[in-house]
Amino acid sequence: MTLPKRYAMVFLVSLAILSIGIGANPLFQLDEVFYVGAARAFIAGTPSVNPEHPPLAKYLMALSIQALGDRPISWRIPSALAGALVALCAFGLTLRLTGSLHSAYIAWALLLANGFWFVMGRMACLSIFELAFEAAAVWGLVIALEQKSLRWFAASGALFGLSIGSRWGGVVGFAVCTAYTLVYYRPALKSLALMFGSAITVYLASWVPLLVREHRSAQYLIAGNAFILQFHRHATTDPRPGEPWWTWITSLNLPEAVNELTANPVIGILGLLAVALLLWRRKPLLPSLYLAHIAQWAITSSHWQHYYYYLEAFTWLTLALAVAMHGVTIRRIRADVLVTACAASLMAQPLLRTL
Repeated sequence: MTLPKRYAMVFLVSLAILSIGIGANPLFQLDEVFYVGAARAFIAGTPSVNPEHPPLAKYLMALSIQALGDRPISWRIPSALAGALVALCAFGLTLRLTGSLHSAYIAWALLLANGFWFVMGRMACLSIFELAFEAAAVWGLVIALEQKSLRWFAASGALFGLSIGSRWGGVVGFAVCTAYTLVYYRPALKSLALMFGSAITVYLASWVPLLVREHRSAQYLIAGNAFILQFHRHATTDPRPGEPWWTWITSLNLPEAVNELTANPVIGILGLLAVALLLWRRKPLLPSLYLAHIAQWAITSSHWQHYYYYLEAFTWLTLALAVAMHGVTIRRIRADVLVTACAASLMAQPLLRTL
């Protein structure tokens, strides 16, 4: 099978998994009400009901609603497409980092067993879009560094612009990749200038449909982004009892609904060992992406319904585990096959229950 066909297979199988029964629940799940409301407002040309986040991902939901009608499958199918893109990027990036199709398939299989990916790929929320574009941007950056290609640096920056345009959390991945390029690539300044330029251009361009639809002047770019900044600086914390970040490592709960599915303990625990191993091997890209994303929430306690904050961190942890296990055997048994089988066995019951 040619590589393009493998890419297509990974994307389509992932999309099929995420799409099964995606519209069965007619009720809003968690924060869907805010983002679907914003998509409806965009269609109507009225002021957004969710101005505390950039508009790009909500455009995609609006396009789906216009194409398929205002119903649950329309709200959520863009998220499934974004989740399939995450899976494709996990496969392609791992292949780039290891040169092994076997490890690429392991990364994909581990991602399928990652509860965060499965839940957020079936829910009309913003995090999966931010992650999809971020993962594509990191993949593009690795290609740019390998090929010393300004075109790929520009493409990576544009993808980061789309990530940040979906949710400001994409800034974290952009900052990590900027630092990584400064340390590991010479000359870096011209390439980084191109990355920054394309990221800023695409981010600003992503606001244009909103300006047109809401009949606003260009000054709203400043006002809208200032509001986002102030909102997140002064947002009140959730009054419900929280849980420290490390409890998510061993948590696997499905008491009532799939939206309570959390981390896979096999990936969570062994992933931390993989992060340490990759740092020891002086391969800091994936560990840095994990650590930077988890650092946002490690200093606070978060209620269980906010577990989607950990989507990006646990996705990078999953890839770190796949890359760290490349070529490792235990008494002639491939460690990655054994670990993937254990991770899949833990997820089999809740996934079958959902599907």
